[in-house]
Amino acid sequence: MPDSTSDIISHLPGNVLDKILMCLPIQDAVRTSLLSREWRYAWMKLPQLVFDEMFYRDLNKTMHAKLLMIIYKVMFLHRGPIIKFALSLPGLESCSEIDQWILYVSNNDIQDFTLHIWEGELYKLPSSLYTCSLLKHLSLSFCMLKPPPGFEGFTRLLSLNLDEVVIADDVLSSLISSCPLLEQLILSTSLNSLEVIGPNLKSVCCFSHIRAICFTNTSHLANVSLCLEGGKNGGEISSSVVLLDSIPVIEFLELDFRYVKGIAACGVPTRLPTTLNNLKNIVLYDISFEERDEVSFLICLIRSSPNLEKIAISAFPSATFAISVDLDFSEMHGCSDVSLNQLRKVDMINVSGTKPELEFIKLLLAKSLMLETMLIELKAQNVADELRILEELTRFRRASPQAEMILVRQAVH
Repeated sequence: MPDSTSDIISHLPGNVLDKILMCLPIQDAVRTSLLSREWRYAWMKLPQLVFDEMFYRDLNKTMHAKLLMIIYKVMFLHRGPIIKFALSLPGLESCSEIDQWILYVSNNDIQDFTLHIWEGELYKLPSSLYTCSLLKHLSLSFCMLKPPPGFEGFTRLLSLNLDEVVIADDVLSSLISSCPLLEQLILSTSLNSLEVIGPNLKSVCCFSHIRAICFTNTSHLANVSLCLEGGKNGGEISSSVVLLDSIPVIEFLELDFRYVKGIAACGVPTRLPTTLNNLKNIVLYDISFEERDEVSFLICLIRSSPNLEKIAISAFPSATFAISVDLDFSEMHGCSDVSLNQLRKVDMINVSGTKPELEFIKLLLAKSLMLETMLIELKAQNVADELRILEELTRFRRASPQAEMILVRQAVH
């Protein structure tokens, strides 16, 4: 038993001490060496070294000029395995020192590696990165990824995040397929086409322009987000963009209008070949209710997803408010067989009050026996339009007696 007069922190169990140090920014972890003799060298055995924005903010201007030397010194003094290494600093440019740091961590059991280049030229990753056989998490930004001949993949990788990374389409497809345990894929890098092969994949998020994407052997894929930045005219997507029947256990689906149009270009069936029994949540962006192909896909998706619990749609604003378009949902799309018995929440954003928009809202209200909340954000031109929309909405029949309709006016920016 330690002397009762001893300070408590000097006798903390080793595992507790490690957890405390891992919660601190690296410079604060180094400062703990002043606390007591027992803490003097504890930080040197930290299994993680994180040089990020928090680390950068705590340095004064004089230290900024010595940034590379500070990182060098920390790594030189470190002892033991480095399970996690992160380098994501404001103003970080491609430089030869990074090659040496990657070589160092590649020889120290690295499992979680993050490198975010902020400025300057693309950083070409050294061959030492591809020797990290224990790697489980890899996050790269503004880098060039070109595996050497004979590279057999990261066989233990669980998550891959690529942001503005230059990589050939076939190389990325091969990389994904050579990571059999991969569960999460996040892409923000432009590609022409991509085949995603991942028997263990659970989540795929693409926030960049990919003209064609297909999923193969993705029987566990539950979350899919395919969204592009930019306006309505930001480029077309191939008709082979995604095959929903290849992701049968999907639970969350997020698409923007480009991908909706890409799917619809193949021809929209009344119902998808595979019923999406697990799909609970759909989010769709910039949907034009005046475009028949987009509306047809929307109805097809709803009809094929009997267990939907939440629908969120942002409408693309009509060029003419309250435009009269002859769309009768119940007749045109045969919606009498649509069942939304599990739907609890609906968010309709950017609603202009066009006839197709209101007909769609009417359909949801009539078919949703368990609906609790429908939020409608109006983008009307004037008060008269708002009153007209409100009057029409109040006349719609609600299948759910507890359904609450919330109308809000879109904020003016």
